[in-house]
Amino acid sequence: MYLVLVFLPLIAKQNAKSSPKPNQGSTYRVVKGDSWYGISRKLNVSPETLAKLNGRTIQENLYENEKLQIPKDKEIKSLSSDTKLKEKILYPLVKKEKIQKKFSELTYDPYKGIQFQRGTSSLVLASLSGKVVHVDYMDGYENFVILEHENGLYSIYGNLERIQVTEGQQVKVKDRLGILSKDKGLYFQINQNKSNLNPELVLKRGYE
Repeated sequence: MYLVLVFLPLIAKQNAKSSPKPNQGSTYRVVKGDSWYGISRKLNVSPETLAKLNGRTIQENLYENEKLQIPKDKEIKSLSSDTKLKEKILYPLVKKEKIQKKFSELTYDPYKGIQFQRGTSSLVLASLSGKVVHVDYMDGYENFVILEHENGLYSIYGNLERIQVTEGQQVKVKDRLGILSKDKGLYFQINQNKSNLNPELVLKRGYE
């Protein structure tokens, strides 16, 4: 029951508010004393451009620890530098599919994982060896599986039509977890302890 309470919020439905969708870039965390003008000077971009990129106006307040989308690649969220893994994190599908919805930490449009388009891949594979700690169903994400890995890592696989593992089972990298829904692509999320990582970047880098 504890696992249900902890992990179900990790794959909660995305914010339903209608907002402009900027191009994905890097992010900047707001610190005490920051303003649209101060951040803009640091980034060498106009305040209006920065605000518009985040679906905001310069008249709106900024909040400490808020994350803003920025136009330059100055921050990459991946595994922490002290993370050492014995294996490389692999792609969770047999073939690479396009990403339909990208990871986002924007305050007005957060998305804690990535959503792949439904292509020719139907088998969902473990991206890293670990233990099956939870299997369940959620509206909007259908059947899903949560794996626990070393160093506080967790991976979540949603939109499965059929699950082929059970709770408590140990799986190896590339082991089959289940079969995708016929009309949805894979939802994939990676967490390190309580932090959401960008799965797209983690898959590109593998591990630190």
